[in-house]
Amino acid sequence: MKDEVTGFLQDLVRFDTTNPPGNETLCANYIAEVLEREGISSSVTESEPERGNVVARLDGGDQETLMLLGHTDVVAAEPEHWTHPPFSGKLVDGTIWGRGTLDMKGMVAAELMIFLLMHRQRIKLNRDLVYAATADEEAGKGHHGIGWLIDNHPDMVDTRYVLTEGGGADIQIGGSQFFTVQTGQKGIFRFLLKAKGRPGHGSVPHDENAVVRLSQALARLGTERFPIHPSPTLKAFLEGIADTQDEQTASHLRGVLDPEQSDDALLRTPFDNDTIASIRSLLRNTLSPTMLDAGSKINVIPGEAVAWVDGRLAPGQTDETILAEIEPLLGEDVTVEVDQYSPPIEATIESPLYETIVDVVGSHEPDARVIPALMTGGTDAKHILPRRPDTLVYGFMPMKQREGEEEGSLIHGHDERVTVENLLFATRVLYDVVMEFCTD
Repeated sequence: MKDEVTGFLQDLVRFDTTNPPGNETLCANYIAEVLEREGISSSVTESEPERGNVVARLDGGDQETLMLLGHTDVVAAEPEHWTHPPFSGKLVDGTIWGRGTLDMKGMVAAELMIFLLMHRQRIKLNRDLVYAATADEEAGKGHHGIGWLIDNHPDMVDTRYVLTEGGGADIQIGGSQFFTVQTGQKGIFRFLLKAKGRPGHGSVPHDENAVVRLSQALARLGTERFPIHPSPTLKAFLEGIADTQDEQTASHLRGVLDPEQSDDALLRTPFDNDTIASIRSLLRNTLSPTMLDAGSKINVIPGEAVAWVDGRLAPGQTDETILAEIEPLLGEDVTVEVDQYSPPIEATIESPLYETIVDVVGSHEPDARVIPALMTGGTDAKHILPRRPDTLVYGFMPMKQREGEEEGSLIHGHDERVTVENLLFATRVLYDVVMEFCTD
């Protein structure tokens, strides 16, 4: 299995599926050919030329379907900054190099290996098992991937449970080991902030300058610390860690959920700076101004100034609740024009699939605990849940952290790579999850 799953990943990395433009049909056709050689039928569908998705199904019993989901598009790479070419799939000293090895062709390869093993071993399944490798996750709006499939080929991807990317991190805190399962992610509320003013000559300043109005609004929005909205997942994450720590550390971890002391308590937790920043964001709605547009000449005061703002919603929040927090800070003649809204999502940990993951991790890593986790960013789950609210989506690609190096930090960065050892570990654990969940 080691050589085979390694070969799948190398082959997938060698297809340049940078999005845009995507060209995911390259991977879809390759996977379909692998499945065909095994006697497994599959469907390759394109939302438009070269934006391909491949879906296959193994029939089982009448229990609710499980889908193994991965995306085959990747973010851009800058080859001049890489030790080995980003689309080489080169194997060096037990490590596979290339864009997508972590995000997320590694999981696409692991799930393909598991799907093939279920077929080869003639496993009697208690439920249908679906394999889907889809397009267009990285661009954010998902017009060509899983969302498009649900809208246009719903029967292919009709499922109650989904395993995909987003979790599986190996965390070491205070002498205790944890593996995360991503059960939720923040929502998206992206908008244009528009300020109106009175145009005029730059040599005659006045108090109705659109650029000044916009700048003042951005300064207020960019520095405001919005109230916390702790979610069930974040509470379970902090409590799961607190249960293993000394009394003082546990007190600080639980204090993060208290509005009166949240920020101070967070700084006293054993987390590193990046994790503290992430949890601070997960606790509340956040806004990040990212682009500006105003004026056409240096000597002309424009009548309008525009900023683009990337807003993220804590679980439980909506477009209405974040607008209620934003509007008091806008000021005169400044308005919000919503560009993209996707509600936050959160799956319960009270489910058979989550419990199966806990059991299987315990069999592989007896000293480790499983805890749920949220993402500040997003996965394909954000395209599934608005269309099928009853679906339970879990992110879980278990990766063991090696001393002095955390592969997860290389996602979207230079020299993205994964060890064969970690790829094999993930495949074994996921195989056992599928086996336990899909058999009686």
